[in-house]
Amino acid sequence: MKRAPLYRILTLLVVLVCCVLANREGWFDHIDHVLTDHRMATRAMPASGEIVLLEIDNKSLSAIGVWPWKRSIYADILDKAFKAGAQELAFDIDFSSSSTPDEDQAFAAALEQAEGPVTLAVFQQFATSSMEAGEQRFNRPIASLATQAWLATVNVIADSDGYVRSFPLAQTIGDELLPSLTSSLSGYQEIVEKQQIINFNINPDTIPTYSVIDLLEGTLPERALDNRKILVGAGAAELRDTMAVPVFGVLSGPQLQVIAAENLLQGTNVHQAPERWTYGLMLLLLLPMGLILLLRKFNSYGRLAGLFALAAGVEYLGFTLYADHHRLLDTAMIQATILMTGVALTLTEVGFKSVLLNLSHKHGQSISDLLDTIVTDSLTGIVIVDSERRILSVSQQAQQTFARLGYDAHKGALMEQSIPSEFGSKIRECLDKIHWHHNGQSTHLLEIKRRGGRRVYEYSITPSSIAPDGDEQQEESKVVTLLFHDITDVYLEQKRLAYIADHDPITNLYNMQGFCNQIEETSSSEAALDTTIILACQGRRIEKVNQMLGPDYVESLLRQIGQSLIALQQFDCIGCCTNRKTFLLAKRNASPSDMHALAEMVQACLDAPFDVRGHSIMVGSQIGGARFDSATMKSATDLTNAAIIALDHAQETGEDCTVYSTSLAADVQRKRFLENEIPGAFKREEFELYYQPQVDLKTEEPVGCEALVRWNHKELGLIRPDHFIPILEETGKIVELGHWLLRTACSQAMSWPKPVPVAVNISAVQFQRSNILEEIEEALAFSGLPHDRLHIEITESLFIADPEAVLEQLTAIRNRGIKIALDDFGTGYSSLSYIHRFPLDKIKIDRAFVKDLPYSADSMAVINAVTALAHGFDMKIVAEGMENQQQADVLRVAGCHQGQGFLFGKPMKSDQFASYLSLSTTVSAEGKQRQIG
Repeated sequence: MKRAPLYRILTLLVVLVCCVLANREGWFDHIDHVLTDHRMATRAMPASGEIVLLEIDNKSLSAIGVWPWKRSIYADILDKAFKAGAQELAFDIDFSSSSTPDEDQAFAAALEQAEGPVTLAVFQQFATSSMEAGEQRFNRPIASLATQAWLATVNVIADSDGYVRSFPLAQTIGDELLPSLTSSLSGYQEIVEKQQIINFNINPDTIPTYSVIDLLEGTLPERALDNRKILVGAGAAELRDTMAVPVFGVLSGPQLQVIAAENLLQGTNVHQAPERWTYGLMLLLLLPMGLILLLRKFNSYGRLAGLFALAAGVEYLGFTLYADHHRLLDTAMIQATILMTGVALTLTEVGFKSVLLNLSHKHGQSISDLLDTIVTDSLTGIVIVDSERRILSVSQQAQQTFARLGYDAHKGALMEQSIPSEFGSKIRECLDKIHWHHNGQSTHLLEIKRRGGRRVYEYSITPSSIAPDGDEQQEESKVVTLLFHDITDVYLEQKRLAYIADHDPITNLYNMQGFCNQIEETSSSEAALDTTIILACQGRRIEKVNQMLGPDYVESLLRQIGQSLIALQQFDCIGCCTNRKTFLLAKRNASPSDMHALAEMVQACLDAPFDVRGHSIMVGSQIGGARFDSATMKSATDLTNAAIIALDHAQETGEDCTVYSTSLAADVQRKRFLENEIPGAFKREEFELYYQPQVDLKTEEPVGCEALVRWNHKELGLIRPDHFIPILEETGKIVELGHWLLRTACSQAMSWPKPVPVAVNISAVQFQRSNILEEIEEALAFSGLPHDRLHIEITESLFIADPEAVLEQLTAIRNRGIKIALDDFGTGYSSLSYIHRFPLDKIKIDRAFVKDLPYSADSMAVINAVTALAHGFDMKIVAEGMENQQQADVLRVAGCHQGQGFLFGKPMKSDQFASYLSLSTTVSAEGKQRQIG
């Protein structure tokens, strides 16, 4: 060993020092990443299935047709997911900006009523020109959503090479430490602010993944979401929520979150081994490496084999630490030391100088061959043309593309004969102005039309200068490089989505968004809008057509109406909101007097019969019109909303045409204000019950009462029922109010000193949207009130939608001993036809027939007819709205059994009504009222 060449040891030491220095500079980071990726790929395992990914994919985008989605769609997702058995739900979606108040309220209500925990995402804003250095901003969900859900961060930071390899377990947002969405999904309990390395051994293809639209349309496999955690996030490429990752190349953001969560769920999360482990292992390997280099029994091949065995052993150790102990050991520095030692020794022994010389001669040709191979095999269309307009190099992709267009492009061919003229003209232009283009490049679109159709390409052209090979006297040659991609499918899909976003799917007219955009584009200023008139019209009998013939006939009818309005040739823009069955019509450069003339044209158009599949349909019309008012309107959207407000008023009042005014807007604004206040009214318990006595007209003794609801608003005070009951019915909240009303009325009635019945009004909407019999039974069981003390009051509107179903429900209610009264009799539909058919115990004559007594002969005739009919069917008659003794006397003589009105008592709270009942039966009703105030 004394005579062994020491240069081998010196070589090892020099290589070791160089590798240590290079490692500290991060030169081996990429190699370490490659080795780690390989270890993870060889230990692939499936997902646990406990987390399900609901993707907003192309199928969902195409089905819904617009993006961003309405908040009510997310509310629907939330509701249906929990109904499908989901354990909890998380949204990897940005809710930091407000939508419309109605949409935000719908989603907030859904979050509040969710059957399980819901997590919303917090996003970190990256640096912008408006942010100071070091400043961090975060996009949190809007307050109305954030207060109803858990919050979690979804930020992941890519390494310097652009790959995402870790995620934070938690992150401080302001003064609050929030868990990451990954920690939340996995149920990880420790909330600490540190980075966790992602183990990419979970195969993303094994993650249970479904399309959001399948959930919304009810086509998910049975029990697909049962007792699982659900993540809703973007999967469509157009939404650009993708990240570069090891092993798999590219994953969507939600897929990455699920894989990281699976690490924590399955206990496969990994940790980086301390750097001292790498240096310690390197020191341990110096002894065997020294022996291999110094022992004479090893020849060159033996030494290389020994070094290779050491390298394999190091990698086996790294793999074992990862597989069994979830530790990532950086081995690139060690492998580089072993490799470079072997290379250095080999180069020394074969003659280092001769190798360098040989490499020098081949360098130029190798680079040229390499570049030519890269161009030829590229998946991008590439063509390089010199100043003589000859092709220097062309990729196979470009050759195939040009061949489909009838051109044969190959190396050495003239450009004019080998590529389409559309591309050729761009290259010639660049060659002619080559000195103008040295400062960069940009992409452009180019459309090429041929008999077989048209194709759209995205391309860029880059000029370059090539230095001469070994001849410094020769001038640099000029070349142009064309790069292009066929983006026809993407381009057409973008056009299709843009069309869907702006057009109604039934009529192919503009939808409201497209209609307003079109008005804005053609009206460059408020001055241009000043002369614009917009009409909003709807078929008066369109809902009856829907009820009698069905939605398919309505869609055909809407298409015919749209074509008829276009045929008028009086409007500059026409749109349709299918969900409202409303047409929008715009006329520019119109005078104020044109409003009624245009409305009359539209009315005449819709009054004409439409032939729909053999049915002659007379649809009629109701119209709302608006003219731009710069004091209250700023955009075409404001003007369109004004026309819709006018239409809504026309429908409420039954008018043929209503013109928008500021007072009309105030009424609508009040209605919208009340609509927004209703959810808070339930929380604040602002609804109150009052009871108005019903007395026997012969004895004037109380025989019952009617429960009347009042809204005592925190700011507005008492609000009339006719102002808020219609809103409750439109929004469906009447069901919730009706449930409360039944329970409260029955409970309070149990506290009264006399067992008089209580009559509760049941809305037709409540009847249709709930199991009314079940709610009645629940209220009676809760309060202990006997069945015969509960009366329900219904109106004639209940009989219209589904008479047979209503008859069955009313019969079941009456069979349980609950009496049924028909309220507001004579003011609705064909009233007399319902008396003999439905199980009724009482008829209540509306106050409209009582108020003019005893002086109205017409009212008296109606009352006599009703009493005669009711006596024939053995029904009680209750007259409402009695205010004086004359009315009571006339109605008693006419045959009315009971009376209700201010004559006998105003509506009063439960304790006051109890006092009313406690007074002696010998005291007159009028005297009772005075005594209780």
